[in-house]
Amino acid sequence: MTALARVRRLGLCALATGALAACQTGPLVAASPSLPAALARRAEGGALAPGRPARVVLVSVAGLDSAAVLGTGAGGAAGVAGVGTARPSLPVLRALARGGAAAEVVETVAPASAYPTHTTFVTGRRPASHGVPADRRLGRRAVRRATHSDAGRVRGSTLWQVASSDGVVVASLDWPATQGAAIPLLLPDVVPERRGETWQGLLGATTTPWLLRLVESRADPRAGAPGAARDALMVDLACEASASPTPPVLLLLRLSQVEAALRSAGGHGEAAHGALERVDRELGRLVDCLDAAGRFADGALVVVGDRALLPVHTAFYPNAVLAQAGLVGRGNWSAIARSNGGSAFVYAADAEDAVVARRLLGEEAERTGAFRVVSADEMIRLGADPDAWFGLEAEPGYVFGDTFEGPSLRAAAVRAAGGQLASAGSPAFVAYGRGVRPGLRVPRLRQIDVAPTLAALLGLPLPDADGRALVGLLSVPPKAPVGTGPPATP
Repeated sequence: MTALARVRRLGLCALATGALAACQTGPLVAASPSLPAALARRAEGGALAPGRPARVVLVSVAGLDSAAVLGTGAGGAAGVAGVGTARPSLPVLRALARGGAAAEVVETVAPASAYPTHTTFVTGRRPASHGVPADRRLGRRAVRRATHSDAGRVRGSTLWQVASSDGVVVASLDWPATQGAAIPLLLPDVVPERRGETWQGLLGATTTPWLLRLVESRADPRAGAPGAARDALMVDLACEASASPTPPVLLLLRLSQVEAALRSAGGHGEAAHGALERVDRELGRLVDCLDAAGRFADGALVVVGDRALLPVHTAFYPNAVLAQAGLVGRGNWSAIARSNGGSAFVYAADAEDAVVARRLLGEEAERTGAFRVVSADEMIRLGADPDAWFGLEAEPGYVFGDTFEGPSLRAAAVRAAGGQLASAGSPAFVAYGRGVRPGLRVPRLRQIDVAPTLAALLGLPLPDADGRALVGLLSVPPKAPVGTGPPATP
């Protein structure tokens, strides 16, 4: 059975009445230990047809950094060189980087956490202007478990909006801040918040029925949590969508297992290396199925890391300090900190409470050496949440938490964290395929430039972006306005 036949078989199984139990539940395209044939042909001198790509696939890999892709030094994802360990084998990512354009340093937005960065990838705007300033929402009583998943909160034009307005199919698979988005093929990010909720159950009311039937045909409970099983499922769905008679012109896909491994085990050793290698194989599987469906040679594939996750050992809880002063309590707050991981933003009911909170946390910064206070002016300059009175940035090795009970300093529950304000560590950026200049190294790229660059690649407008298209990455000229920010060149 060919790879394309296996891809189409899942769709037939999912739609067949009473036959779901007999459906294929393994990967649609077997992971090959060697380089995908499409990349091997290119490496041997095969040329891409000139012109604009017929489609763009944008893949985000949580926690993937440029050091892992380029094989340079120890980096955020994390320390891929390892101490006394071999480098992970990433033939697909490195072939994409060699044959396309790859960034050596990527300047993140503030904070460098999942929801703000993913929203920047599709708007070209900083968090202050796109409306998704943090991963979790702030409630009147406390920092909520609820994430910023609602697409209705996103301000400015998105790639899916400008692509859909051009009359083409768009697909989005587990991409943050897409719940309720007008995307034809949508499996949004959903996170269980209450007792009894499940990932699969929450998908029912928010996912395109066709995609939901495919998810139900797999019936893999392990996909309910971020990790290898969910990544395999997302690639399965991307393959099925791409093999359909009307494949998406823009496909957004998030892979999560690298972050899960880094947070639980840190960056050195088998867990992180194993997750990176599995992601590389999933990318190879994606290339294989696109190629089998005839969708790879005339398209472009872009892989980004949302942020680097850096090693941590100690957690600081600013709300524990604010609680001792009566500013935070059960059921209410007059000043509160919301953690992003490597940074935190402080909110207050009024100026007087903000002054008290800043004094208390400034004293703790001096006492512990765990963080520094970030002024409102610096927050504005970084494009961070304009509703915060000031911010906190953790020193290397430290991470922030939200709870207000217990001591303010304690051992960190995770081994690695993102969410910094500055570009500590560098996420990955690789673009490969039709319309992308081959063999290009980009010394520095800003995350706000990704969406305008992809819009230019597709010949679409994105006029209200903060970033600019990096036209030097492309072999095709922009056809429409793609940003209003200051110029950026490779």
